[in-house]
Amino acid sequence: MTLATILPVPTIAAPRKIIIDTDPGVGIPGTDADDPIALLLAIADPRIELLGVTTVFGNCPPELGARGAKAVLEAVGCDVPVSVGMGTRLTGDLPGRLPMMYAGERGRPGRIELPSLGDSITGMHAADFLIETVHAHPGEVTVVAIGPQTNIALALLKDPSIRDEIASIVFMGGALGIDPRYGRGNVTPVAECNIWYDAPAADLVFRSGIDLTMVSLDVTNPAKGVVLPEETIRRFDPTAAGAEGILSAICETYLDAPMFEWAHGCVLYDPLAMAVAVDPALGRFETMSVGVETGGTYSMGQTVTVRDAEPNLRALVDVDGRAVVGDIVRTILPHLAIEEGAS
Repeated sequence: MTLATILPVPTIAAPRKIIIDTDPGVGIPGTDADDPIALLLAIADPRIELLGVTTVFGNCPPELGARGAKAVLEAVGCDVPVSVGMGTRLTGDLPGRLPMMYAGERGRPGRIELPSLGDSITGMHAADFLIETVHAHPGEVTVVAIGPQTNIALALLKDPSIRDEIASIVFMGGALGIDPRYGRGNVTPVAECNIWYDAPAADLVFRSGIDLTMVSLDVTNPAKGVVLPEETIRRFDPTAAGAEGILSAICETYLDAPMFEWAHGCVLYDPLAMAVAVDPALGRFETMSVGVETGGTYSMGQTVTVRDAEPNLRALVDVDGRAVVGDIVRTILPHLAIEEGAS
């Protein structure tokens, strides 16, 4: 594996304009808690100007994800646009067991009451919202992609000019094998689910020439301490209004039906991507060339470092996860004292 030099850490002064592209299964048993927590972090962090939320298939259908996103936004009194995006891969179908899962609990509201779809969305397709917003703020918009990259790929296909106007894309996805236990895959032995769900879409984004930051399974795992511990979650007041009440409900839903048995708590995959999008000094990055396998029968969706090729992204390779998790909780719930290093 060829790794280039360590990336210089940029400084961030003005609030960063961000669009979150996500697949939030809010209150749905068996879905991760990390997407809505990333959304809560973006709302609470004064260094972020949240321009909108776009939803894509993944944890749940995008229409249900839009309702979940709106439930989170309404809980904390935030009014930003929500746009529904792709309900399938670019090929028009769903991968693996998703059709069966969408016919069950993944396709209907769960423990948290959600607003109706008609009251939740802009009426504009997510890809069109991305295009319009990027053109309205050329060179300023960071897309934080924490689901499959289908909406972004479609936007690039519809309007290739946005590749020169997107400031950057920070994405949670992939696995590089840097961490021997967790850095392999979580939906297949070699592929992480966000990339595997639509590998050709991810491949298009990886080859776009846009400034890319990769936050992979190599750093979003218990070995790095990127876990919101169950003991901390039990301190949240489920009867509280605002962020604390919905955060409690989201985390309790996950604890009752965890997607992965990796830790006693919620692994904060997506909130880590959100955190480093606004503060790259939180971790150590390396530039590298990474490709997406799109043709392998057994390796579909694998992210692979490419030897002797021009770097196309910076990858987060090390982070003090416990410190970051403490910062995330303190940002969302300033009144709740969390000891750094608690686990």
